[in-house]
Amino acid sequence: MLDVCIIGAGIAGCACARELAAYDLDVMVVEAGYDVSCGTTRANSGIVHAGYDPQPDTLKARYNVLGSRLYPQLAQELGFSYSQCGSMVVAFSDEERPALEQLLKRGNANGVEGLRIIEDPELHQREPNLSPAAVAALWVPTGGIVNPYGACLAFAENAATNGVAFRFNTYVESVRPLEDGTWELSLCDLLAQDANASSKQPAGADRIVGQQPTPTDTVQARIVINAAGLESGRLNNQVSPHRIKITPRAGEYLLLDKAWGGAFTSTIFQVPTKAGKGVLVTPTTGSNVLIGPDAIARDTARELQTTGEGLAGVLEHARRTWEHIPVQDAITNFAGLRSSCLEEPDFHLGEALDAPGFYNIAGFDSPGLTSAPAVAQEYAARIADQLHAQKRPDFNPHRPAPLFFSQLTDEERARLAEKDPAWGRLICRCELVTEAQILAALRSPLPATTTDAVKWRTRAGMGRCQAGFCLPLVAELIARETGCEPWQVRKGWPGSELAVGLRGCLTDLPEVSMGEEAAR
Repeated sequence: MLDVCIIGAGIAGCACARELAAYDLDVMVVEAGYDVSCGTTRANSGIVHAGYDPQPDTLKARYNVLGSRLYPQLAQELGFSYSQCGSMVVAFSDEERPALEQLLKRGNANGVEGLRIIEDPELHQREPNLSPAAVAALWVPTGGIVNPYGACLAFAENAATNGVAFRFNTYVESVRPLEDGTWELSLCDLLAQDANASSKQPAGADRIVGQQPTPTDTVQARIVINAAGLESGRLNNQVSPHRIKITPRAGEYLLLDKAWGGAFTSTIFQVPTKAGKGVLVTPTTGSNVLIGPDAIARDTARELQTTGEGLAGVLEHARRTWEHIPVQDAITNFAGLRSSCLEEPDFHLGEALDAPGFYNIAGFDSPGLTSAPAVAQEYAARIADQLHAQKRPDFNPHRPAPLFFSQLTDEERARLAEKDPAWGRLICRCELVTEAQILAALRSPLPATTTDAVKWRTRAGMGRCQAGFCLPLVAELIARETGCEPWQVRKGWPGSELAVGLRGCLTDLPEVSMGEEAAR
C-alpha cells in the first residue's frame, strides 16, 4: 500500500514527487515512457512565462505567476539550466499596438512585475536582428528560458535521492476505487509486453495505447495524482462523472545550429492569436535558436510527425520576427503535443468530482511548464495534511549540478582528465561530451538506459551531426555498463533496438576498447 502514486513523470509529476519527498510518505511515480519527460514536457518551447498572457482570475494566471517566481531558486537548488533573459511581445503595425496595451493591463492584474512598452530606438538596440517592421513591444523582464528535460530530471533525481520510487515502461491501464477508500491501479509492463509482441507491430506505447492491454500487476495507494498528460482525461473519466476531453495539439519546431546562438538575447513573441501565443524565436539554454510552434489539433497522442506544410508555415510566420532566418543551418526539426482542453481551456486541478483522493493535473498545456512547481507545492502540503504526514528532518533539497565538459576551462579539463581518464575520452565531437559524462548519466539515481536518455542528459547527439558519429560509441557504453548485448540497446521505447537483425554480424566483430575507438 503506497501513500501516494503519481501517474506520469513529466514536469508536473516529477515536481510533485520532489515536494512530497519532503514528507514521511511512501511515494511512487509510474511512467509509461522509458525515462522522465517522454511526453509533453520534452518537446515544448522551454519558456518560463512571466504570466501576462492568461486571463485574470484563472488557474493558469495564478499558478503561472507563482511558478515563475519559484524557478530562480529551484535552478540554484537543483542545478538545472535556467536564464531570466526576459521576453518581448512584438507589434509589427500600429493596428497591433492596442493588443500590447491589453497584455500590459492583463499582466499588471495578474501581478507580473516590471512590464512596460518599449519603442525605437530601445527596441532594436535590445534586439538588432529583429525585423525593421517591428514598431513596439511589451518588455517582460521576468520572462525566462529553461531546459525542460533538465528541470524535470532534476526534480526526479532529487525525489529519488530522497526515497521516491520510480517505475518506467509501465502503463496505467485502469484506476478504480476500493471499498476502504483507497485506490487500485492496474499496470502493464511495456518491456514484458514488448518481449511477447510481434515484430510487425509498432514499438513501445503504440502497442498498448488504444488497444486491449494485458495487465501484469497492480498497486494500491491512498492518494493518486493524475499527471498523465495526454492520458489524463482517460484516467479521470474512469473515476469521475465530470468528463475531461484532452485534445492533442501538435506544435512543430526547427532548431538552428549553435553558430546562431547569439542572434537574440531574449524570447521574441508575436502578438498572440486565438490559437495561442504564436510562433516565437528564442535562444535556448543549450545556445541554439528555437523557432516555432504552430498549433494543429491531431487525432491521437501518437501523431508526433512533422510535416513539410507545417514547417513551412512556421518559417513563414517566424520571418515576421527575423527576416533572414538561416534555414540552411537548421540541424533538426521535431513536433511536440500539448495536452489541451479546448472546450474548457483552463487547467483542471484538484480532487476529481465524487473521487476523493484522486487529484488531477489535467489540461496542463501552456503555461504548465512554468506552473508545475507552484502546483506541486500546494498539492504536497494539502496531501501531507490529509494523510497527517510530518516533514522529514533528513530531506535534502539540493542536487549537484552535472558537469559539462564543454563549459569547463582547459585547466579544469586537464585536472579532471588527470584524476579520471574518462574525462579525456571524447565521445560526442559536436557537443564536446566525454565518456565520464555518459557514465555519470548511466549511474545516476535514475540511470539512463537508452541512447535517447543519454542524449537528453548529456547532449551527446544533439549537435550538428545529430549523433552521426557518437551514436555507436554511446550504445557501446550502455551495453558495457548495463551488461546487455549490443543489439539489445534501445534508442528509446521498447521495440526501438538499434541493431535489430544484426545479431550474427555483431557477434563476430573484433573487440575494440572504448579508448582506442574514441582516439581514432
